[in-house]
Amino acid sequence: MRKAFSIKNISAFLLAACLMPAAMAQYVTNYKRAADQFYAKGDYYSAAQYYEKYLDDKAPGGPAYDPYLIQKQAAGKQPAERNAAETNALQYRLAESYRLVNDYTDAEAWYKKVAQSNAAAFPLVHYYYAVCLRAAGKYNEAQPELETFLQQYKTADSRRAQAEQELANIIFIQQQLSAADKSTAVTKLSNTINKEGASYAGTWLNDGTLVFTSTHPGSDAKASYVNALYQTSLQGEQFGEVQQLAVPALKDKEQGVATATPDGKKLFFTAWSTDKEGKKHAAIYATDKKDNSWSAPIALGSNINVEGSDSRQPQVTGDGKYLLFASDRPGGKGGFDVWYAPLKNGEPGKAVNAGAVINTKSDEQAPFYHTASQTLVFASNGRTGMGGFDLYAAAGSWKGPWAEPQNLGYPVNSVKDDIYFTSRGERLLENAWLSSDRGSACCLELFSVNKTYKEYIATTVIDSVVPEKKPDIFAGKKTLVTHNIHFAFRKKDLTTDSYVYLDEVVAYLKENEAGKLEIDAHTDGIGTTAFNLHLSQQRAEACVEYLVKAGIARERLVAKGYGECCPLEKEHTAAGKDNPAAREKNRRVEMKLLN
Repeated sequence: MRKAFSIKNISAFLLAACLMPAAMAQYVTNYKRAADQFYAKGDYYSAAQYYEKYLDDKAPGGPAYDPYLIQKQAAGKQPAERNAAETNALQYRLAESYRLVNDYTDAEAWYKKVAQSNAAAFPLVHYYYAVCLRAAGKYNEAQPELETFLQQYKTADSRRAQAEQELANIIFIQQQLSAADKSTAVTKLSNTINKEGASYAGTWLNDGTLVFTSTHPGSDAKASYVNALYQTSLQGEQFGEVQQLAVPALKDKEQGVATATPDGKKLFFTAWSTDKEGKKHAAIYATDKKDNSWSAPIALGSNINVEGSDSRQPQVTGDGKYLLFASDRPGGKGGFDVWYAPLKNGEPGKAVNAGAVINTKSDEQAPFYHTASQTLVFASNGRTGMGGFDLYAAAGSWKGPWAEPQNLGYPVNSVKDDIYFTSRGERLLENAWLSSDRGSACCLELFSVNKTYKEYIATTVIDSVVPEKKPDIFAGKKTLVTHNIHFAFRKKDLTTDSYVYLDEVVAYLKENEAGKLEIDAHTDGIGTTAFNLHLSQQRAEACVEYLVKAGIARERLVAKGYGECCPLEKEHTAAGKDNPAAREKNRRVEMKLLN
């Protein structure tokens, strides 16, 4: 027999029904308080989970609910009572939480909500939204967000400088990807070397032995991975078995990033420890080879290691005359700088800063000097590049001035970190290696680099190659349009690969002594009209200066800058999308014969 439903039962049911929305709202309010607590402690992962629940107005339950954290509290606002401004503030904090744990995908979605609904209340939202878009490879979307940020954010501080650098990087990335160097192959080494964890900083101990740094499980079960030096022999075109290099261990220190003197009898390497706060402390050590064993490592003296500073990433030049390294020691330009010290009988003298042409206020690291081309290669995160650390090259020597560093471009550089370059080729990009995390979610791996040079004679830097001379480059024409003259990004400086074409112009003018030439420089449409006009004039004048130094009389030459005027192709599609290929065509130099 069914029990009758009494008035008392009905009253209790109605009361529970009335209280349920309030209870749910109370739990949702408690989610916000939990999120705020996690955020204040710097636990951004947990904060994101609770902000997400609060904004979704979800009732508690499931493994993510923490009954010990969320306790009975005074009633707060119900979700329906939140106004738009409060919602935007919480959305922004949720986006921040995801960004601070490098979850750019989820951060992007929440920054977008704020940027589209209440950007004026959050001055940095366009900047951080652009950073997330760039991380996802959405360069065409990231660029206008950065431009909007720079138009609205007028404070001349570090954030504006970072945004300007981000914008320059995005433009540079698009240029590089649209004009990839198909003659250069960057190939990940086999699993013999690139095992689980990191494998990086390859260097040659002798003609057949490659030494590199790799991580492996530590002896302490509580530790994750430690770094040590390993070696492998080159057998034909393949590397053989990998073995740990028998350098005596240093107590409580990891070891890696090594370099040997040309005779292979002395090894310099970095050793470091990590303090309780997680900060690394590094110094450079040396060990000598005796018979088939290595001596106990000894830290280098104050010429290299300065108390209170880090010195790391040593590299001995191919002639054995200098020890290069990176350090944040006093006297630098900011962050880590490239330094060098003369070597005499394997002992380093007083270190010298490589100077302001090489070093920036950010970090320059992992120097390598290619003796055959007299080129310094180093990694930097303080210049226009593809993101993170990029590799740059500067022609010069330790006794003279350095040329302006040039980004080695894609595919040598990627949108992730690229560092630790070395080369054994006569040309810089032949028989070379680098380290990159482009193919990994976490760690650096070793890659080979080889550029194919066809029908060219090698000269000095990077791709500076000289084809057969063709004095009459005009071949009866009055105007030549060329894309073979290049400049440093957003600067007037000629790159060294431009010399090939300009040398042909020199040859023509010397062959035709009565000839007068007008040099017209054109930019693309990125940037202000005034800036582009000024830049193009400077670039045209840079071409004139090159020709004058090559022996052409100045009165035979005229320089004109046209800025973004007179594009050859439209730089946006009918749908409004950016067209990098068109912008590349519009960046050009035109040579006009005046008689």
